[in-house]
Amino acid sequence: MELTSAPVTATWVAVAATEAAPPTLPAGHAHPTNCLDCGTALTDRFCAHCGQAAATHRITLKHLLFHDLPHSIWHVDKGLVYTFYQLLTRPGLTIRGYLAGQRTRQFRPVSYLLLLVGLSALVMSAFQTDLQHAMMAAQPTAAGAHPQELMSVVMDRYLSITVKHPYLMQLVLMPLNSLVAWWLLRRAGYNYAEVLLANCFVGGTLTVINLAVMLPALLAGNRALLGLASQLVLIPTLVYTFWVNAQLLLAAPAFTAARRYGRALGISLLQLGVLLAAAVVCIAVLTVQVLHERPDLRPAKTPRTAATH
Repeated sequence: MELTSAPVTATWVAVAATEAAPPTLPAGHAHPTNCLDCGTALTDRFCAHCGQAAATHRITLKHLLFHDLPHSIWHVDKGLVYTFYQLLTRPGLTIRGYLAGQRTRQFRPVSYLLLLVGLSALVMSAFQTDLQHAMMAAQPTAAGAHPQELMSVVMDRYLSITVKHPYLMQLVLMPLNSLVAWWLLRRAGYNYAEVLLANCFVGGTLTVINLAVMLPALLAGNRALLGLASQLVLIPTLVYTFWVNAQLLLAAPAFTAARRYGRALGISLLQLGVLLAAAVVCIAVLTVQVLHERPDLRPAKTPRTAATH
């Protein structure tokens, strides 16, 4: 019992001594022989006991602004940019590698999704005021003007919600879309949790791709152009998810190429169907809400003509 506890006791003594008397570091980079955090002898670039880097940096303003701050936010020196590039050029293979354990250079999928969704939503929020003005300008305001039709009011409200909360539906539908994908990917050996993480990678990348498609409409502040762009984003969504799933299905060597592509297309179409169904439900709910608030928009009932005898 004494033999097994001796190394632990020695480590804690070293830690206490280090904290009591912090070492004096030379200017620039320090290359100590013992870990400056726990006192363990260093044999490599990182401490084998606590994982701290052997080479430490003196904190300067330049180092803080160009290394520590970006690294703390999104690991821009090795993670986010690298992962995004890999997911643009070889998405399915990158995800397969991550699920197989190649994770050192990759950004964590949930953080990747939330960070890119947040950044994209922040960009879109900068254009909300202009788009709201464009929507208001499209509505009749002059006295005696022909009132808007019901569907025009509903679509205006739907468009304003999608601009204000652009990726809310994507995040809400993520578990269901992952379930749909897992149903067709399970033959390749993936479980639901792995497919869910794969969809986090896909969803994060698609937010940036879709933002690039919608950016001209956002810059123009044109309601009609924004409506067209919101439909055009379905094309890269379908193509990208098909590409990802086709590469993920390479894990099933028993599948022929035709069967693999067929399943990949099936996953993409089913996920797109889930998204469209959710949009239809949302529009239906908004229609009921608008009719409750604006009874004047109810379709006029055509009077029955008297039966001729």
